[in-house]
Amino acid sequence: MFENGAYLYGFTDATFHPADDLRGLRDAPVSVLAYGGVAALVSPHPIQRLAPARRNVEPHHRVVRRVSAEAPLVPAAFGHISESGADILGVLRGNHADIRQELDRLAGTCEMGLKLSWRTDNIFEFMVRSCADLRDARDRAFQGRQPTMNEKLQLGSAFEGALNRERARVSALALASLAHVTRDTFDSPPRDEKTICHTALLIDRRRLADFDAALRHTATLLDISVAIDYTGPWPPYSFVRLRLQSGAEPTAA
Repeated sequence: MFENGAYLYGFTDATFHPADDLRGLRDAPVSVLAYGGVAALVSPHPIQRLAPARRNVEPHHRVVRRVSAEAPLVPAAFGHISESGADILGVLRGNHADIRQELDRLAGTCEMGLKLSWRTDNIFEFMVRSCADLRDARDRAFQGRQPTMNEKLQLGSAFEGALNRERARVSALALASLAHVTRDTFDSPPRDEKTICHTALLIDRRRLADFDAALRHTATLLDISVAIDYTGPWPPYSFVRLRLQSGAEPTAA
């Protein structure tokens, strides 16, 4: 079955058996290779470099989403191909304790994405209205004349400081209101000035209704200028801490 390589979707319990209709990359059937109570979720695939194209990424995430909703799963990043099923079994043997620990830690969880951002066309003017210190710095720099380069740099620094302080304040308020339904968080750096925070939240699947209620309450605590966007539930990609031992890792294609 694995003469031409095995594509890895993640690790699960050895007792899990994929449904017959579960198909992965290249429409190949998904199966498990088990060792000592843990198993690798795999499908046959030629050994080749995989482009992160939709035709490849979509079936990977579809398999991971479906299985993670049915059984404990430590999802693998896209693109891991091993040369054979024997190599996959070697990974299971060499990392058995760590895989078991990670499966137990993430069992019954999912990931929710939370993004807070400011509803404004001009973030600088918004911060000037919100922050007296920044407003004073702006007024001093533009006292009926063009500011010097040094004054512009100082004003830019003041803006960054005010922006980051407000980000920290709003983020802390929101995350504190969600803390009772959140097991862990993972923050990504804001990609633009209007983004307040972009955070992944680890949630127990059985508490998704509680999370929705907590998020509605969070919205009442925030100013109308703050937009809340959330996605999920997803497999807990951001919270996987598994690091396979060198020499036993599947080939990353």
